[in-house]
Amino acid sequence: MGINSRRLLPWFVLMSIRSWAYPFDDFEIKDAEADIRDLDVGDLSDMETDVTPMFLDELKKMREKPVAMDMSNPMDFMMNSQGGTQMSFATLTQQKAEQLGKEGTEKLAGQWTSMLQVGGVSVKTYATDPGRILFVTNGQGLMGRLKQFVLEQPDIDWFEFQQQKNYPNGRTAPLMDNDARNKREIELGWRKPQPPPRPAPQNEKKEKKKKKKKNAAK
Repeated sequence: MGINSRRLLPWFVLMSIRSWAYPFDDFEIKDAEADIRDLDVGDLSDMETDVTPMFLDELKKMREKPVAMDMSNPMDFMMNSQGGTQMSFATLTQQKAEQLGKEGTEKLAGQWTSMLQVGGVSVKTYATDPGRILFVTNGQGLMGRLKQFVLEQPDIDWFEFQQQKNYPNGRTAPLMDNDARNKREIELGWRKPQPPPRPAPQNEKKEKKKKKKKNAAK
């Protein structure tokens, strides 16, 4: 009797499963995508939708291709070998800066951000002044690609990283230096002139005269 029971046990289990699954025998999925939309699980065709910004940043870093280091140029090698958060600047020609103004520079910065991201360079851009754009990168090998991109754009006066300026088209000097730019920006009302140095207080002048007299007496 015990042996027959053991032989019949699998049959009972199979019949139980069959009876439980019977209501779903005629079930058919007609539109899987519509069912998924009804469940509100996001866009499965776009794996970057409905994820955290931190996950997106990590995904972009994984997709970024390393830049081949140019050992013949020590400055470029040092630039590309540095990681972490780095800041650099692009300065447009004065003529282009006056043409764009602050609003136009902001639009240009947004366009450059999109172009760089398409090229695999994750960067944040900020229009600090008319004709001046700040770049913030975070990753090794990005600065060299950013420098190359900027110097290939039209109407660039110079690209600056760690107080080192680089010029397009083989130039070795800016089209307009900082002093001339500052003077022109004051004329345009973009910045206020530096206030004149404050005159020394009368007490300080008297003290200086006393010291001179003492020194002369010695």
